[in-house]
Amino acid sequence: MQIEFSPSQLPAPRASDPVNGAPARGPAAGQNPSLQGVAELQSKLDQLALTRPDKMSALQPQVSSLQYPPDELLNGIAHLLAIHFSQ
Repeated sequence: MQIEFSPSQLPAPRASDPVNGAPARGPAAGQNPSLQGVAELQSKLDQLALTRPDKMSALQPQVSSLQYPPDELLNGIAHLLAIHFSQ
């Protein structure tokens, strides 16, 4: 096997090489991708909790408080908005 190397000459593209900028070929329009395990994945997703009970119970007192969000936080956001809109 002989390999020729010439930095000033680019090799000719081969048929198996994708053309730059061309979309990669996927399955044909009539073919469906393999859907093995989709039902199992869906059942596992259905079993997951949408919320984290430990985090929800920790935040419940803060949310029910009349001082949430704290005034310092609201003032900070107001100052940032004032700076942003004055520019």
